[in-house]
Amino acid sequence: MKAMMKWMAGAAFALLASSGAQAADYTMKIAAGASSSGNVCNNYLDVWAEKIKEQSGGRIDYKLYCDGSLAKIGDAVNRVQQGIADVAWDIPSIYGARFAGLNAVGVPGLYEDPEPVSGALWNAYESGALGKIDDVRLLWVQVVNNNSFFLHEPLADPTHLDGVKLGLGSQIRAKVVEGLGGVPVALKVSEYYQAVSKGAVQGLMTTAGSVFDFGVNELVKEVYEAPFGGGLTITVMNKDFYAKLPDDLKKVIDDNSGYETSKWAAAYLRDEENNQIGAMQGVEVKVATPDEVKALARGIDAGRDAFLASAPENADYVAAIEKAIAAEGGK
Repeated sequence: MKAMMKWMAGAAFALLASSGAQAADYTMKIAAGASSSGNVCNNYLDVWAEKIKEQSGGRIDYKLYCDGSLAKIGDAVNRVQQGIADVAWDIPSIYGARFAGLNAVGVPGLYEDPEPVSGALWNAYESGALGKIDDVRLLWVQVVNNNSFFLHEPLADPTHLDGVKLGLGSQIRAKVVEGLGGVPVALKVSEYYQAVSKGAVQGLMTTAGSVFDFGVNELVKEVYEAPFGGGLTITVMNKDFYAKLPDDLKKVIDDNSGYETSKWAAAYLRDEENNQIGAMQGVEVKVATPDEVKALARGIDAGRDAFLASAPENADYVAAIEKAIAAEGGK
């Protein structure tokens, strides 16, 4: 019996020692205002965090806060700056001029495939041509698919909107809609469902992520895809959190940031959203024909011109991104 008790005590001590050795030295609080059931918090941020955990040997763990529980969309960068969150996903266009250089990638007609363009955008940022971000550490950029029309009622002619009301969330998109004769209605993503369901708008000009994350897809009867311009999301880290990491753990973060991670992020979202749209039942997906793209030019050009005219440095931002895209060999 004494031998058994001694063995059990030894085993318990070994177990405690083992669990202590595996305990994380650092735990990242990762915030996202996106839905916990959507593609931001599933197979994206969590996948990245698991890579960090594995490659750090468990020394960096994480806790993922979605649904705006720790930081809402349009405030998550601020929460990271304040140290309330250590890492956060957010939409930089909401912050206006603060991320103007990065936001230039959303100019209509600039790209088709977001994957190479995401790498190009990172390179343009790294070169210093898009301004600096000093208050947080930019981990990666995620260029998104071009905006589409997600319509509750099909359009007779999407190149002539003739007073059709479309909900949207940016000034550039508003200028595109106005240029096509439509009426832009400024909405927050959280307002999309109610606006469509109550008939306040006939549809949305947005990306698939906001449609599926908030259940608006059940109201959609037609999707119209054209080079309306896209945009991006960013993921940032608190600078103090990064600074306190030892060099070997900083390397883990660095190895999962930057150019390659930006391309991975864009490819994931592109494929995920294309699959979601393709799986919609009873929904017609139309792609603008070459003739329709020509007819849409007045709206696309209006969006581009509005961005270029809004600040003197914007033309340089667009030129830098176009140069980086050309160097990357993709559009």
